[in-house]
Amino acid sequence: MTVGNDLEDWARYGFSEGLVRALFHGLRVGLYVVSPEGKILMVNPYAESLLDRPARQLIGVDPHDLLHRNADGSPVPREDCQVLAAFAEGVYVRSEEAWFTRGSGGLIPVGVMAAPLPLGGEDMGSVVLFYDLSRHKAVEHKQAVALAALEKLADRLSLMAEISTVLASTLKVDEALRRLSRLVVPRLADWAMIDLLGPGGDRVDRVAVVVKQGRDGVECERWEGPLAEIFQAPMAQVLRGGPAVLFGPADLAGRIDPEECGVQRSRPYEELGAHSIIVAPLCTPRRVLGALTLARYETSLAYDSADLSLVSDIASRAGLAVDNGDMFEEQRRFASSTSHELRTPLSGLRARLEEALLYPADVDPHETIREALAVTDRLETIVDDLLVLARLRAGEPAAYEPIDVGALVVKEVAAMAGGVPVHVGASRDVNVPGNRIQLIRVIDNLLVNARRHADKKVEVTVGRVDGSAVITVCDDGAGIAPQHRERVFERFVRLEEGRRREPGGSGLGLAISRGIAHAHSGTLTIEDSPRGARFVLRLPLADGRP
Repeated sequence: MTVGNDLEDWARYGFSEGLVRALFHGLRVGLYVVSPEGKILMVNPYAESLLDRPARQLIGVDPHDLLHRNADGSPVPREDCQVLAAFAEGVYVRSEEAWFTRGSGGLIPVGVMAAPLPLGGEDMGSVVLFYDLSRHKAVEHKQAVALAALEKLADRLSLMAEISTVLASTLKVDEALRRLSRLVVPRLADWAMIDLLGPGGDRVDRVAVVVKQGRDGVECERWEGPLAEIFQAPMAQVLRGGPAVLFGPADLAGRIDPEECGVQRSRPYEELGAHSIIVAPLCTPRRVLGALTLARYETSLAYDSADLSLVSDIASRAGLAVDNGDMFEEQRRFASSTSHELRTPLSGLRARLEEALLYPADVDPHETIREALAVTDRLETIVDDLLVLARLRAGEPAAYEPIDVGALVVKEVAAMAGGVPVHVGASRDVNVPGNRIQLIRVIDNLLVNARRHADKKVEVTVGRVDGSAVITVCDDGAGIAPQHRERVFERFVRLEEGRRREPGGSGLGLAISRGIAHAHSGTLTIEDSPRGARFVLRLPLADGRP
């Protein structure tokens, strides 16, 4: 367009030719003028730039057919076009958001202002101003993303607060974990499972399975209960002390193998399906208690690293709740057992002393004193053992050093005089990191226990097996029935045979021995034997300790 030279009528408004040219060429808003026939009469250079079209492609063309589109690129019906209303009705129109096509084929979001423009006589055209909203749309998108992130964070903070409240509301472990499962499904997962390790770490119990149904989580008790074996599945490495793991769609199928998992273990994976899984340890700084497994279907977003961190935090809180529940239950049993074990000898002692006081002529005072001292010795032994157990439970640090357990066993056997003979077969240089006094106590407890129940001999072996030091103590006595092999490690538990052979025992020796084994990252178990009882102590070697 060429601006005319006759500007006399414009001068009274302050216009000059230079100002008109500056407005036309320098205006950072797209402009085009539409004739009464609905064709573009003129455009400014900035409109050419925004629309990526030269003026020759615009002038003489119907702007509605050429430019106006919906957000998805489809044509806008003429009766729905707000800009055309300015042409047809001669009114001012403003659109906060519209979409124009560009010469490159793409769309550009624009804000549009259209107003009627008299073109002489009764002819009425329109002038259209439009400006680029791309930058505004980008800002809106960033704001929307930030708002979504804040909403997600607020939801997760709310979830964590609810989880903390639920876990603190009861000391019953099973009930706390069921409530936790119902909270995370469906807000964080489509299904959830919680598995707990048994006291000796050699058993896994599934205590909760919750599956999404509609807007709620429903418990599936048919999948709960003890599992037949420690399995090779996604949570295996977690139960062995590994960190939380995430399995996405790409690697999940290869990780979950029903043949390795076992029928009972694989059933939830087979029947429920999973597109993405997180397995996190229920743990405390001292031990791993179990695993929390969360899964999502293909209809949900796959888990990401942020979800992994969140689930790890939830599992840690659950682990602390489980540990607190276990400690409460253990303290309750401890108080009950201790009260019983201390009350019995104290009651006998009191009765004997009262008898001596009431019937001095009939009671030998020296015999009474001897009996009182015997009871006092037993009480002192129980108290000392209880203190040892308390220190082990509290995880009090002990001085560790490399110890040749083969040499230690030989030395302790040599110090035993009389009684059932003990035969030792010990490899050399079987070194473990440990506390010498505590390991001596374990070995002595096992040797004394074996000699007490043996008929003719006790056999002890020390060697290396699969990166661990293995100390085996076998007797040729009556043995221990499989159903009692875990019970004998509980505090104050004494089987009938043990009570018969040593009436004054405290029933704490094996509990202390297992506690010391666990404190050394080892295990103490009773295994099958052709005859008698076979105690097996496993400790990590000094050159291979985790």
